[in-house]
Amino acid sequence: MRTGRRYAAGSCRLEGLMGEDGVHVPAGVLLLESVNRLRVAETMLQNRARARMGLKANDFQTVQFLAAREAGGFPARAADLAEALGVSSAAATMTIDRLAARDFAVREPDPDDRRSRIVRLTPDGQRSLVEAYEGLPAAVQELLDAVPAAEAQRIAELAAAVQQVVDRTATHTSTSAQ
Repeated sequence: MRTGRRYAAGSCRLEGLMGEDGVHVPAGVLLLESVNRLRVAETMLQNRARARMGLKANDFQTVQFLAAREAGGFPARAADLAEALGVSSAAATMTIDRLAARDFAVREPDPDDRRSRIVRLTPDGQRSLVEAYEGLPAAVQELLDAVPAAEAQRIAELAAAVQQVVDRTATHTSTSAQ
């Protein structure tokens, strides 16, 4: 997608979306390059936190998934995890088993369905996740917290809309390729 010019998001003037060299930068290019920069920074932070916890990538993603579900007040089941990670139910179960063996996660009976089990982080799992992010750049959180709520909401809506289009396209492409 690059045309040989480097577009620096920090130096772009929003009114004309101009790059460093005065060339017009399409908004889509600016957004995609900005998302890529955020993705690289997030990956670096997550790799540091994951290494501090001594977890494999899927195990760390599972801990984050469970923490997010709990923060949102939603129960998590192995099937939810499998869907979120894009893995089989057997792979999700093995991941939960590894986390349970390290006392990071626990299975509990589902109060709404006797046949199902809910997966939760243990206090050790929660504490380890918090500790894994301690000492990581607080300036990052300060930058993110400084974004006005209306702008953050617009970015979140844009991300959700793009994901819906990509999901629809992926489903359409995979079914039409068969």
